[in-house]
Amino acid sequence: MGALTATLRDRRYIWVIQGMRMAGLVALGASIIGIHPQPGLHGRGLTLTVTLAIATLGWIGLIVFDIRKLSLTGPLAVMAASGGLLGALQSGGPAVAVAAVAAFAAGSNLPPPTSATITVLGVFTLTVGGLILGGSPVAVIGFVVILGTALGMGVIRYGITQRADQAELLLEQTRRASAAETEAAVLGERTRIAREIHDILAHSLGALAMQVEAAQALLTQEEPDIAKAVRCVERAGQLTREGLAESRRAVHALRDDIGPLTESIGALVEADGGTMTTVGDPRRLPAEAALALYRTAQEAVTNARKHAPGKAVALELRYDADAVRLSAANDLPDAEADRPLTATGGGFGLGGLRERIELAGGTLSAGREGDAWLVRAAVPG
Repeated sequence: MGALTATLRDRRYIWVIQGMRMAGLVALGASIIGIHPQPGLHGRGLTLTVTLAIATLGWIGLIVFDIRKLSLTGPLAVMAASGGLLGALQSGGPAVAVAAVAAFAAGSNLPPPTSATITVLGVFTLTVGGLILGGSPVAVIGFVVILGTALGMGVIRYGITQRADQAELLLEQTRRASAAETEAAVLGERTRIAREIHDILAHSLGALAMQVEAAQALLTQEEPDIAKAVRCVERAGQLTREGLAESRRAVHALRDDIGPLTESIGALVEADGGTMTTVGDPRRLPAEAALALYRTAQEAVTNARKHAPGKAVALELRYDADAVRLSAANDLPDAEADRPLTATGGGFGLGGLRERIELAGGTLSAGREGDAWLVRAAVPG
């Protein structure tokens, strides 16, 4: 609606300008006809008649070309040349206004080199015609000054128009950039939410599946171990409750943050029988960085439970001046050790964790070092 209103307003403005130009042409023609020498069919009068006709055609061409958004160079050149000659034929009369209007219109609508050329054309015909026809040098100089002034005013208007157009273009580019930035922020938030939902489901349901599969294996063996199966079922119930708590924690993290990082990771590690050491003064981190470290600790605990049952995780959370670093280590199991949960799912995956850490501006590494599996993560903060 706004764009349509602006278009209609522009059209009204254009038609008002063209109406003023047409009225100016009529008034100028009437003035020229009433001043000596007058247009006629013989001698100087005939020259004046032909020149006035050419100037009129150029003036009408200016109106038509402007309405149709065509180049104004041709009509304005015709007006400048014929207007200069009219000024020489009627020295001291209003005919020079044709060349002045051409100079102003050229300066307002065309690049400076083109408008200057058109004005020089008018000055040339005015000067040469005045000298040939014996016009007053003072009048010729005065008319040249008028043309130069008209050109200068037009050039000033052209500069103002160009700056306004550039400002409008810049405003439009700013609007588009703002819209793109908003869209990117929305997509980023959607990606973050999707990642959280995926990780919670992968961890909670995967860990629950591990316990159910373990219980099933214990109950279907030749000598069912009811006690261990019951413990697995109890653990499955505990994991269900932890999954709900984790969901609530994730929603809270999406809204704000996960709370004190030391307490969150400490509760996670100690609940699985591991140990945690904090070095340095704990401080609050951005939500994305804190959540990335928490997920890394969670993955380390899950991997130890799957691949090294009975080997608790020893975790260190170090607050350095430039970064917060997390390292999680667990002893590797013996080659012949029973690892019934190895084939089950449940973790976030090192690839997903590395993506999280990198999005937070940090680094992640994981691998075997000696007889232990070590995960290291660091985020700025």
